[in-house]
Amino acid sequence: MEEKILETIVTGFISELVKESKSIFNDLSDEGSQLLKTGLKRYLSKQKDKYSHLKTLLKGNTPVFLYDIYYPLKLEKSDEIIKTDVISNVFEKTNYVTIIGDAGSGKSTLVKHLFLNSIYTKYAIPILIELRYLNDYENDLESYIIDKVLENKIAENPKILERLLEKGKFVFFLDGYDELNSEVKSKIIENLNSFINQYSENKFILTTRPFSDIEHLQIFHNYNVKKLSLEDGEIEGFIHKQLEKENQLAKKIYESINSNKSEYIQSFLTNPLLLSLYILTFQSNASVPAKKYIFYRRVIQALFSEHDSKTKLGFVREKLSGLKQEEFEDILKIFCFISYFESRFNWDMDYILDKFNKIKKTKRTHL
Repeated sequence: MEEKILETIVTGFISELVKESKSIFNDLSDEGSQLLKTGLKRYLSKQKDKYSHLKTLLKGNTPVFLYDIYYPLKLEKSDEIIKTDVISNVFEKTNYVTIIGDAGSGKSTLVKHLFLNSIYTKYAIPILIELRYLNDYENDLESYIIDKVLENKIAENPKILERLLEKGKFVFFLDGYDELNSEVKSKIIENLNSFINQYSENKFILTTRPFSDIEHLQIFHNYNVKKLSLEDGEIEGFIHKQLEKENQLAKKIYESINSNKSEYIQSFLTNPLLLSLYILTFQSNASVPAKKYIFYRRVIQALFSEHDSKTKLGFVREKLSGLKQEEFEDILKIFCFISYFESRFNWDMDYILDKFNKIKKTKRTHL
């Protein structure tokens, strides 16, 4: 979908919602309607700009329009398959959906697509809540959601917000349940159940990685992000979508995978992130790696040195750390080990510097 079309749809969605709201707000003046319209337009336009562009491994630091690279993912539950082209498909059976997927399965990109789709299909007002920020939030989930809505000036009057909630005008994306600290999970679950009971007409999508105790939210229907299939043409479709202007390269990459239909491929390159990394490294290693660790080594080689040397005529970028690739890998392994066992999956600069300084001291001690 072109960006200009999306902008037109945003405007149409706002007008329709405000018109419908007059039946909700019998006492809403023309001035009140205009304030609601202005607030919604500001919010939706801002969110459209925020989520319609992203940076990818394959495109580097240049933000690209989401639908230039987005390949439609599917959800599955037992024998049931849900296409996610339009958000209404996701809520066909329930208002409460959990999307479960491994790292790199495409959850975040799927959420961005569904967020935008809720706007341009005029489905509901989308609100994205990143749950990790609740780890240090002192009040309850409802307060956080209301604060976020008011902060974005969607409805500056709490009374208007209350009525919109009661009439189910929102779809809430609760992203990263697995990123909640264990000590706050029970509180958040209790808060969420209470919020849903009070505003049950709204729609809710919760995203998480597997094995995150999601069964405690019994009202939610759990769906897994379906892996890309070689047989269904999804791996081929994904590759061609990423390389729309490089058709010959896309064909070569697909053929290298299609000629090796081992179980290893089925369990590995069916993941969008890992498939993207394979595409990234293909030009220097045009074969399917026999083991996963070999593949990761290729990725590090591509990111550490080969990419510049191949695209910039032998240029070797200065490494400020002074580390060789093997030394860099060693330190990265230690950092990942520490952060994993400290349950830290998002790092600020203070955390990174603290751990690197400790690793540095330990290395010196053992020299």
